[in-house]
Amino acid sequence: MKRAFLFVLGVVAALALLSLLPLPFERKVHVVNTLVLNAPPQVVYDYATTPAHWPKWHPASLAVQGATDHPLTVGEKVAEEFRLAGRHGIIHWKVVEAKPPFEWRIEGEMNRRASGEVRYTLTPEGTGTRFKRDFIYRTPNLLFLMLDPIFIGPRIRAESAQGVKQLAQIFETKTPATSATSTTSALPTISAISAIPASASIPAAATRSARAQ
Repeated sequence: MKRAFLFVLGVVAALALLSLLPLPFERKVHVVNTLVLNAPPQVVYDYATTPAHWPKWHPASLAVQGATDHPLTVGEKVAEEFRLAGRHGIIHWKVVEAKPPFEWRIEGEMNRRASGEVRYTLTPEGTGTRFKRDFIYRTPNLLFLMLDPIFIGPRIRAESAQGVKQLAQIFETKTPATSATSTTSALPTISAISAIPASASIPAAATRSARAQ
């Protein structure tokens, strides 16, 4: 009886260990959200690519550190504290593509391993902007692969949808700028942003750090 128990325990431990090993293949999942925002591309681009604004509209973003107070250009880096689908951590982003005001892409790294990617595509539509956000995440191990369709994926999609919805609410209160060069004068009109609750509970220390940037 004791031997049988030890055998079963050993099998369970082996399976648990195998489930945490990296997959022998790469699997990427795209979470795409598209909507029209009430502002020209340059204003949307400047706002969305400035990390200090992320915790104001995306529920997974808790705080940011580094280059946070301006639209990031190629090569710039920022660290983001997040809570995504119940997982808490810090991801280091690097801008790998920036073509204002139409395209922007960052790649993330956690524990020195590629973890995710975010792509923004902006297209003029009337007096507004069609904004497309493509979040790409990788499957690190077998356990993640098994849990993704049932638990992880649905929560990530829900949080991404909530994020772009809150971004739209921010721009609903804005008056579109008359030209792409009027970004400076247009952004102060986001005074109503402070009236919109942050989408995530940000620790006080993290908030001070983000503002200090």
